[in-house]
Amino acid sequence: MPETNRRPCPTCQGNKIIEGICEASSEWRGTSEDEKNDTQCTPDQECPTCHGTGYVEESCGPGRK
Repeated sequence: MPETNRRPCPTCQGNKIIEGICEASSEWRGTSEDEKNDTQCTPDQECPTCHGTGYVEESCGPGRK
């Protein structure tokens, strides 16, 4: 039975999610009071590498050193 080592995910550093990014630009600002939001944000996403576990498993079975 191969041993498995758990190490923090290299993509999310063990956080389980990739945080969204917010950017601001005056080019996005509207003309009315309701449209004065000049910030655009992407949503938080589950890490595609570890699928939200925060770690990846390395198997240390035969053939690996």
